Amino acid sequence: MKYRILLCFLVFSQNLLAQLNLVTDRVNALYQIGESVNFNVTSNQTGTATYKLFYDRFVPPLATGTLNLTAGQTLTLPYQGTEPGMLLCEVSMNGNKAFSAAAIDPFSIAPIGTPPADLNQFWDNQKDLLAAVPFDLQISLFEEHDNSRTFRVNLSNIDGRRVYGLLSVPSTPGPHPAIITLPPFGNSPGIVVPEHILAERVGVLSFSLSVHNVPVDQTDPIGYDFDVINNQNELYYRYALLGAMRAIDYLESREDYSGVVAVNGVSQGAGLSMLLAGIDDRISLMAQSNGALCQHAGILENKASGFPYYIMQSRAEENDPVHESETIGAIKYFDAVYLNRNIDFPTYHIISYRDTITPSATVFAAYNQIIGPKVLLHAPLLGHSHPDEYISRRRNFYRRYFPSPLDASWPFPEQSTGYLVDAGPDESIDVNEVASLSATVMLDTVNRTDFPSVWAKISGPGNVNFSTLNSFQTDASFSLPGEYLLRFTAFDSYDEEPNRFYSVQDYVRVFVDGSVATENIDDTEIIGLRLTPNPTQSQVKVNLETDFIGALEIYNATGQLIKSMTKQPWTDGAAINLDELTAGVYWLSFEVEDRKVVRKLVVL
Repeated sequence: MKYRILLCFLVFSQNLLAQLNLVTDRVNALYQIGESVNFNVTSNQTGTATYKLFYDRFVPPLATGTLNLTAGQTLTLPYQGTEPGMLLCEVSMNGNKAFSAAAIDPFSIAPIGTPPADLNQFWDNQKDLLAAVPFDLQISLFEEHDNSRTFRVNLSNIDGRRVYGLLSVPSTPGPHPAIITLPPFGNSPGIVVPEHILAERVGVLSFSLSVHNVPVDQTDPIGYDFDVINNQNELYYRYALLGAMRAIDYLESREDYSGVVAVNGVSQGAGLSMLLAGIDDRISLMAQSNGALCQHAGILENKASGFPYYIMQSRAEENDPVHESETIGAIKYFDAVYLNRNIDFPTYHIISYRDTITPSATVFAAYNQIIGPKVLLHAPLLGHSHPDEYISRRRNFYRRYFPSPLDASWPFPEQSTGYLVDAGPDESIDVNEVASLSATVMLDTVNRTDFPSVWAKISGPGNVNFSTLNSFQTDASFSLPGEYLLRFTAFDSYDEEPNRFYSVQDYVRVFVDGSVATENIDDTEIIGLRLTPNPTQSQVKVNLETDFIGALEIYNATGQLIKSMTKQPWTDGAAINLDELTAGVYWLSFEVEDRKVVRKLVVL
């Protein structure tokens, strides 16, 4: 008996001492589609481990298997991503687990599903309901600091509910901009705290709000139980968002308010901040860290879904297809991937790659919908946590964009203003001209031209050719007339924190005038370039009068690059295999010396 106890103790002790480590082969964990994502596994024990690769903990894994590990040696687990997303990896051995994540073309992660046709009208109707409710302001002193005073504020909301918050006012006279802070998830006292440091160091009216129907130092006995997830008019966050709008209404009544307001928060508060920024056009800045309320419908395509996992909740609690269908319809009105499309002003973000509470893929899907200057801190090694940069660099961000001069009451004013990114003004050109693009990035007061950068086409009817893809200044030519949206991205390795890095992005629109023709015709060198048969199914032939050497790119009807072929000889009758193309309209762009020759192809 003593032997068995000793043996069990030794096995247990070994497991406690076991070390299992899992990291990507790139420090930034950033990959493109088609590249091999390599997870490096090490252990101080020899034995068999199990692994799974997955998009989200609530959906089936992409791959599972076993690994034969040798103590002290690194084993590489490769995976080739075929679509944008956040790839998660978990390895288990002797009761120990290691976890890692990789981003595959995260700036291309797209929304799942479509927004309701009446999305903006729904929120306009909610604003009308709120406007009919009197303020009924109640305000009293909460606490005092050397450089600010904080007040309890109590305002009326719809349906007899109240809005509770803490307003910190700097000691300087103003007028001040304002920042609304929305809270993380929870129903206990202390979730809402006064952000008086933000008020003092930035020089703002700092308004921290509760989403519950009791004062901030009490527990709401009903709280989230009030939620009805299959009816957009009874979702709990409807009251939270209308409460935040009522807080802005109150700010507008104050003489010390300058008329400029921002919104921020973490987790639940971050998700609500994105929703509010997309609903209320009085907001001109937004900051968020690891936001909830993004990509609710992800589970419908075996992808990540954002907190609070409404569809899973419907399945677990109701197990009723009708309830689930109603839920899917209702939650669309509270999804940042749709409402973020209304945001075109500067924003600051933090996304932690290993976050499984508010999955990073869902936050990227919402982030990508914002068409405006964006600053993003990437945290490849963090889970659902909000690093110090949310506090410190958020303040820098606000100082950059709030109207100057700021009159901060903090006795030692901070001077840093963080990043500025500008892709340049929108342009209008003729289809035969080029657009000269010039981007600017500043860090504090220094113009940074040393950051790695890249231009990309986001939308447009034809092909875009950048003379220098990885330069702040470039010329862009366009194969077809129409409106194009281009994105500029620069990266800062951010040496202060070796396991984090920044990206900054901005957009420019180019309006290309010219013939409405859907194909360009070269009347000299390759007259007669035709595609036969057209329409076709699995193969098309290139009919030529003059042979040439060039590359080929195939785009779908929305301008997305689907297939490319390197530079090669083209002769009359050359065949192109189309097996991987689904039915639809495509554009084949042939490189011929210094020009592009585009032909339309219909695949049946």
